[in-house]
Amino acid sequence: VFKMKSRNKLTEEQIRPKKLKKINEDKNRIDLNFLLKRKKRFVKVSCPACQSKKYKNYLKKNHLSYLICIKCKTFYVSPRPSEKLLEEFYKQSKVYKFFNDYIFPKTEKIRSKKISMPRLKNIIKLSKKFKLKKPSLMEVGPGYGTFCNLAKKSKYFSSVEAVEPTPEGAENCRKKNIKVYQQPIEKLNTKKKYDIIVNFEVIEHLFWPKNFLISMRKFLKKNGFIILTCPNGMGFDVQLLREKSDTIDHEHINYFNTSSIKKLFNKCGFKVIETFTPGQLDVDLVRNKVLEKKFSLKDNPFYEDIIINNYEAKGLEFQKFLTQNNLSSNMWVIAQKKN
Repeated sequence: VFKMKSRNKLTEEQIRPKKLKKINEDKNRIDLNFLLKRKKRFVKVSCPACQSKKYKNYLKKNHLSYLICIKCKTFYVSPRPSEKLLEEFYKQSKVYKFFNDYIFPKTEKIRSKKISMPRLKNIIKLSKKFKLKKPSLMEVGPGYGTFCNLAKKSKYFSSVEAVEPTPEGAENCRKKNIKVYQQPIEKLNTKKKYDIIVNFEVIEHLFWPKNFLISMRKFLKKNGFIILTCPNGMGFDVQLLREKSDTIDHEHINYFNTSSIKKLFNKCGFKVIETFTPGQLDVDLVRNKVLEKKFSLKDNPFYEDIIINNYEAKGLEFQKFLTQNNLSSNMWVIAQKKN
């Protein structure tokens, strides 16, 4: 079993400072309005995990409808922006520009230490476990290029390259001397194949994740690996906060769980080695919502005792329990290409 090692306590404030988060909320509204003004271009879809058309209405937020698959419990936005509309949306996104210009530079040091470096160490651990010698690595959607930069500096990999369709993200990689293909993975045209392909917090944004996984599979060597992270829709803070959860927003249109994402990978020609949830922020996220008076636990004295009244004594231990039992809202998937 491949498990992420525990690390120092991570807080929401460290990676999303309140001062910058507040500014970001205004830009989020602008982005959302861009989509809502174009709802005529939304289309209905079946379950992005198992493709079932059997669903129940789950929740509504920001004038978007979320359905939950009866078969696999994936929940998802439908109708959703068409593939073309999503492409237009991300090109003009005020939020992405703000993250690129302010939040990522402001928090890169702490993100590098507490997020990217632990990811790198565990990916190296995985490659050693499967006896990959000087593996080649590709990151899809590197954003600010922090992980790629650390991977290259480690000198563990024979090559480190990136696929990033946005001009800002691609330029970030070039500034760090990372070779980058500035186009979507679905349109990538190269004969090169890689031992490991990674992507972090990407698949939840995509119109049809199945196409994304099949496209990545083409660029894997025999028995190569995909490693990705995404929200766990059945994780603690998402399920407790529901509409109040920041994870549920107009950008995230697919919410897999540890079981349903296996079904998707199997359909796309992969064997899932493991899924696990190493998240550290569930309790912190819920606590912050309560302290900000945006959510109440008055009708749930059990959680109020753990998360508010006895946070230091019980809250941190409860977070460990969530992590160890695959109940956190951050999910890892490790899968190997079937041949």
